[in-house]
Amino acid sequence: MKSLIIFDLDGTLAESKSDLDGEMAALLARLLGIVEVAIISGGAWGQFERQVLTFMPNDERLKRLSLLPTCGTKFYRFDGAWKKLYSEDFTDDEKKTIVAALEVAVRQSLLHHRKSLGRTD
Repeated sequence: MKSLIIFDLDGTLAESKSDLDGEMAALLARLLGIVEVAIISGGAWGQFERQVLTFMPNDERLKRLSLLPTCGTKFYRFDGAWKKLYSEDFTDDEKKTIVAALEVAVRQSLLHHRKSLGRTD
C-alpha cells in the first residue's frame, strides 16, 4: 500500500482557483483516514485556507496532511495548528536581480519579434 499520495490542487482536486466540491472534500477526508496526503499548488497559503481547509474536518486526520504552497517553496504541517516548517524565499537583492533579468529578456524578445515580422523599429 502507498504511504503518501501527492496531489496538485488547481485542475486536479478542484477547478482552477475554486473550492473543493463536497464530493472531493469527503473523499480527501476519507483518504486522510488511511494514508498521508500532500497537496502542492502554485498558489499562496491563503488559497489553501480558502479552497481546501475550509472544507476539511478539523480533527486528527489533519496531521496526515502536508500543504506545499507556492510550488513547494513553503511547507506546512498540522500539529494542533498549522505550522510553517520551511519557506524558501528570495532576498530583496535576489528579487531585484531576477526582475532586471526578466525585463532584459522581455525587451530582447520583443525586439526579435518585431524583426521577425519585418519591422525594424
